[in-house]
Amino acid sequence: MDLDDSTDRDRKSSTSQYHLQINEPEIIGDTPEAVDDYITHHRGIYWRLLFLNLVVLWAYQSLISAQNYYSHSFAEYHIDFWGTVSAGVSMLALHILQLVFGLYKYGFSLRIIPGFIGYIVVAVLVMSIKNAYLLIISFGVIGALNTLTESPIYGIAGLFSTGSFTQAVQVGNGLAGFLNVTFNTIIRIIVYLSHSSIDNDQLSFYIFMSILILLCFIALFVYYQLMNIPPVKTRVTQQMAVFEIERRGNVEVVLSEQDMSFWKLASILKIHLFVQFYILFISLLLWPGIPCGVTTRGWFGFGGKTWWCSPFIIGTFNFGDLIGRTVAVRVHRYFSPNSLFACAILRTFFIIIIFVRHSIDNILVLFLIAFMGMTNGLLATVTFMVRPDSIKGVNNCERAAYLMTAALYAGIAGGSILAVALSLSGVIS
Repeated sequence: MDLDDSTDRDRKSSTSQYHLQINEPEIIGDTPEAVDDYITHHRGIYWRLLFLNLVVLWAYQSLISAQNYYSHSFAEYHIDFWGTVSAGVSMLALHILQLVFGLYKYGFSLRIIPGFIGYIVVAVLVMSIKNAYLLIISFGVIGALNTLTESPIYGIAGLFSTGSFTQAVQVGNGLAGFLNVTFNTIIRIIVYLSHSSIDNDQLSFYIFMSILILLCFIALFVYYQLMNIPPVKTRVTQQMAVFEIERRGNVEVVLSEQDMSFWKLASILKIHLFVQFYILFISLLLWPGIPCGVTTRGWFGFGGKTWWCSPFIIGTFNFGDLIGRTVAVRVHRYFSPNSLFACAILRTFFIIIIFVRHSIDNILVLFLIAFMGMTNGLLATVTFMVRPDSIKGVNNCERAAYLMTAALYAGIAGGSILAVALSLSGVIS
């Protein structure tokens, strides 16, 4: 009987080697009191993390969704391409600086609070000054602020052994895109129906950015609530104590046997890092610039062509992305690193959009965009959630989250840069 029980335990352990339990809150190695405290606050932590990342991505998506404003006011500047390049490069550059110089060791509040305040400043500037170069620079600033705010949010989620909080951050990402383009479309319809004497595209853009300012103020309040939840406060305090010791040059830091360097973690996560990078690389290579300049057949042949990009191309991708991130919690257990790798490589076939975009019907284009968004959200979320069992401990989990975020930003930067290169070379004109 004992041998059978042992064999059964070994079998279960081997089948779950790469999976975390995310449907039930769990803290490995904590006291029963801590576990009870964590279960009590699980919902509050989950929804606050989701909302915070929703606001972070809302800032980025607000600039992405305003394609009609760019097409109307700055058509010759190709902001749909240059904006994503500016944002992607700044995201990656600042995140690397954080890791290389240990800026993440200076805490969560010193990055998150200035980030939300920065979003407010950028929103005010783009409403006050109508300039194409300012918009492109604003994409870059938003990208840098995105790194300041999003990476510590992933870091907070990584302080817990459960993957549900990481999934909350991912769902906030997808929900931001879907709600953002929905609000943008509704605002534009209302403004057009109001027959305002002010330029309709510009007025709707101002209202849209005002919503961002309001959300940022709410996010500051929600963040302070999150940091005062006992399980979060305890872990953050412990982590900050470790960071304080590491920052002292005259103090020897003794790491436990389980603590790993970034290089060691990268070696363990090499497949996960590649998958995360390649997923975002393909998505940002093909979206939003290429399909927004799609065929003149069907709907896109009408005079209001600038309308179609945001509610349809961007909205369809974001809706598919949200579905993928939402269902990830149900299907993550069926994925292994190898299957994630295979699925990421298969997404290369979406490049077909470049070659057929002028010859296929709009409905098929939207289907391809929706499927690309769904696979983007699903695989990106599962890759974050499915973590090797060899990565244990608060320090290792947090560092792993930072590495995965770096791969995410690298994919955004790489894909958007190649998209601009193809555009300038005339390949996708």
